[in-house]
Amino acid sequence: MGIPSISSLVKKNPSFWTISDFQDIRLVIDGHCLVQFLYKYPKIDNIGNYNEYAIKVELFFNWLLKRRITPFVVLSGALDMDNKDIGIVLGKTKRRITEPEDFTPILVKLTFMNVLDKLRINYLKGDFDADRDVQKLANDLKCPVLSSNSDFFVFNVQFGYIPFDSLPLKSILTGVKKHSVEVKIYFYQNLLKKFPYLTHKMALFATALGNDIFPKNSNALQLAHHSENFRLPKHVILTFDVFETPCERNEPFYIVMREVLYWIKRCKDVESGKRQLQYFCKEDKKEEEKLIRSIEVYTETGNYTSYNLHDLIHRSNGKSFCRSQFPFGIRKWIIEHHRMGKIPNFIINTLIHRRNILMSQLEGTHDTSAHDCSLSIREVIYALLLGTETDITEYDRQKESLCKFSRKGVISTIGVLKDLHIPDMSSAVKIQILSSALCCSVPSDKTNGQLEQTRLFLMITAYWARVAEPSVNTNFIKTVLIGYILYSARHKEFQPGTKIIGRLENLYSEVTKYADGRIKSYRYFIQNIVYTFAQFQSCILYTTHLNRLLQCPLENVNPAIVFNGSFLHKMYFILNENEDIIAKHLHGCNVYVWFNQMLYFLQENVCMRSA
Repeated sequence: MGIPSISSLVKKNPSFWTISDFQDIRLVIDGHCLVQFLYKYPKIDNIGNYNEYAIKVELFFNWLLKRRITPFVVLSGALDMDNKDIGIVLGKTKRRITEPEDFTPILVKLTFMNVLDKLRINYLKGDFDADRDVQKLANDLKCPVLSSNSDFFVFNVQFGYIPFDSLPLKSILTGVKKHSVEVKIYFYQNLLKKFPYLTHKMALFATALGNDIFPKNSNALQLAHHSENFRLPKHVILTFDVFETPCERNEPFYIVMREVLYWIKRCKDVESGKRQLQYFCKEDKKEEEKLIRSIEVYTETGNYTSYNLHDLIHRSNGKSFCRSQFPFGIRKWIIEHHRMGKIPNFIINTLIHRRNILMSQLEGTHDTSAHDCSLSIREVIYALLLGTETDITEYDRQKESLCKFSRKGVISTIGVLKDLHIPDMSSAVKIQILSSALCCSVPSDKTNGQLEQTRLFLMITAYWARVAEPSVNTNFIKTVLIGYILYSARHKEFQPGTKIIGRLENLYSEVTKYADGRIKSYRYFIQNIVYTFAQFQSCILYTTHLNRLLQCPLENVNPAIVFNGSFLHKMYFILNENEDIIAKHLHGCNVYVWFNQMLYFLQENVCMRSA
C-alpha cells in the first residue's frame, strides 16, 4: 500500500523519539521493503549486479548482529484471495515495463534470501500481503518494526516504527564503525495525543490523503480537495498553529494536510466521511470500489486474518497446523514450506489464482519478453501443480504493453502422475524431472569442481544456450563461465589460492578498464547483449522455482555468483575484441582446467555457433 505523504506530518513531530543506545533488542523487519531499499541505496545498476547487492545485505545484517539485535524478517506472500488488489499489482507491472531501470532486477529476492540462509537469520512469509503480519508479530514480540512503508505511521505498532532512513545507512554499508548510534523511532500513540480527533479515524485519514489503492491524483480526491468541504475558513488560515502541523508553510502539501485534518476533525466518524467522499466519485464504480477498498484495508488492521507468525517461530510438535484462508486442496507441506520461505509466491499464485504476473527486465527493444525462453520450465511447474489440462493465465510484456497469455502444463517425464505428492518422490525421480525440464544431463563430479551448485548452474546454462533468441554463441558461454569462477572465488565459495585469485583479479581489472572507457551506461551496451542476458536471468529464476518445488534435489545457484550483470556485459564486450584474454591470465592453472571442463560439458550438450 503506502501513504507517500503522511511522513510529512510526522518527520519533525514529537511522535518521533530518539534512541541513543540501539542494541540488545528484537526487531521485526519488513522484508519486502528491505529487499528493494537496500538495492536502491545507494543505487546499483539495474542489469543485475547481485554480488554487490549480496555484500550490502550481509553488511546490513552483520551490523545488526554485532549490536546484539535479533532480527525477524517477514516477507510478503501470494496475491490476496479476494483479488481486490490485482489492479494495483497490474498498474505497477505496467510502470515496470515502461520504466524498468526504476525497479529492482528479478533475482534480487533470491539473492536476499540466500544471504539470510547464510547468516542463519530468522525469516518467515505471510500468506498474502505481509503488512498486518509485520504489525502483529512486532506486537507479539514486544519490539519495534523496521520498514520504509508509510502505512506503519497508521498501523498501531505498540513498540514503535523505525523508518529505514533513520538508520546510519552510510556507515552501515561502508563498514565504518560507529559505537554511538542515534535512531529515530515513531510512536502511533503520540500522534493521537497530538491530534486526538484522529482516534478511530486513521482509515479515513489514510484514504483522504491518498495512497496506492485510492491515489491522491484520482478524480474523486481532486474534486474533494477543491470542494467547500475541505476549504479552510479564514480564521483557521490565520491561526494555522491550531493544527501544529510540522510542514513548512509554503510547502504544497502543507495546505492539503491542514485541509484534510480540519475536515476529519469535523467528521462524526469514518462512515460519515466515507459517504462524503463517495459523493465525489460521481457514480464512477471503479473510483467507489477503490475508496471502499482503502477504508477496508486501513480499518482491518486490528482484525488479524493470517496465520500466527509468533506461533510458527515458537511452535512445538503438538501445535496444530493452521490453514488460514488457503482454499482446500492445497497440500499442507506446500503451505508450511511457503511460510518458511522455501516455496516461491509463484507456486501459490498458480494454485490459488491460476495466474502469474511476470516481472519485466531491462531487455532492450525486442518485441517479445525475455521470459519466452523459459516458458517450457514454467510449463513443467504447471504440470506438477495442476496437471496438463488446466489453463493458467500469464501476464507478460509484449513490446511495451502488458498482455495476457493462456498456458497449460507440459511434462514428458515417464511415470509422473497428475495427483503428485512431491515429498514422497525419490531424489532420483526429482532429478529426472529437472533434467527433463532443462533437456540436459546432470554434470559429473569431475565437471562439478569444488562447488555443488555447479551442477544446476551448468544445466541452466545449457538450457539457455539451447533456447535463447538470437542464438547464443561461444563467447556468451565463456563469459558466464568465467564470471561464475571469478565470483565464486570473491565470495569464498571456493578458495583456489592467493596466486590464482590474483590472476582472476588481474583479468577483472583489464576487462573493467577496457570496457569502462567505451561504455557509459547500460544504454550504451549492445541491445542484443542486454536481451540475451535478460533471458539467462529468466532461466535462472524459473529453474530455481522448479527446484524449490521439488524440495531442492540439486543445490540451488546463488545469483551473487552466477550473475553479475555489469561484469558479464563487459566480459562479452571484450571477448568480441580479444578472444585470448582468458587464456592470457589463467593459462596453466587448475582454474583454467576447470573452466575448460565446464566449457567441454556445454559443447557436448549444446550445438552452439562460434563467435
